[in-house]
Amino acid sequence: MEKKRVLITGGSGFIGEHLVKRFIRGGQEVCVYDCVKPSISVETIIGDVFDFKKLKKVVDKFDVVVHCVGLADAGIAQRDPTKSFKLNTESLQNVLEACRVSDNNKKIIFPSSAAVYGIVEDLPIKENFPLKPTNIYSWHKYLCEKLIQGYHDNFGINFVILRLFNVYAAKNKGVIKIFIEKAKKGEIIESFGPYQYRDFVYAGDVAEAFYKATIYEKATNRIVNIGCGKGFQIKDILDLICEIFPQAKWKEVKSDFIMYDLIADITLAKVLLDFNPHTSREFMKKVIVEEMI
Repeated sequence: MEKKRVLITGGSGFIGEHLVKRFIRGGQEVCVYDCVKPSISVETIIGDVFDFKKLKKVVDKFDVVVHCVGLADAGIAQRDPTKSFKLNTESLQNVLEACRVSDNNKKIIFPSSAAVYGIVEDLPIKENFPLKPTNIYSWHKYLCEKLIQGYHDNFGINFVILRLFNVYAAKNKGVIKIFIEKAKKGEIIESFGPYQYRDFVYAGDVAEAFYKATIYEKATNRIVNIGCGKGFQIKDILDLICEIFPQAKWKEVKSDFIMYDLIADITLAKVLLDFNPHTSREFMKKVIVEEMI
């Protein structure tokens, strides 16, 4: 495998730091471009992705750009659509344009979201399912995918789009972390949909997918689901947390929103990326105990 020069924009964030560790371990030349320094020791360029002049000079030096800048919190995106559009969509536009005007051919790796599928009836979810975004966050991710495809079709920018399902690990502020914080405080955990199924994928496995999307060519110009390929009921997660915190309790709260399930079909990831994620309840418990508490 040819050694790549990899730039990670937003490499100081939750996903970014997992990627940095994997690229370093794989012997790739990696650099972070971010407004703040990562906690990991790695070559870092302090810069704003909206400073196009500086961004272009940096992008010129690399073969692959992994674009991790974004607003991942769907709740904040719903309350502040302008902030979501700027961080999720405008930031990507700047990176794509920097790739377009670069002297060298570039490949961009982009973390999209399973949220673009919306509410689905058939499971597991395949990449060719129709996209039905339901909130601002998912619409902005949808726009990002279309931007990337537009730059590929018009300017030849190569890409890999990875549609991430529910990513968990330390530092992530997802539903598992919220449950843990309530359990630690002795508060009753309220769940609006404990019998819904979700596909929880470990951040280290996500980093592996990004790494292979960078060094393998089979996934180039493809969209690939990244989940564990197995559904966990929210109730399963709640019961697991109650095992770890015996004093913890949870209750179901009636909700007005439509209940639905999300489970990824990861056949394509297995074929194109040799993807083999952790799927066991025991592994999830180990991560919660060792990383998230």
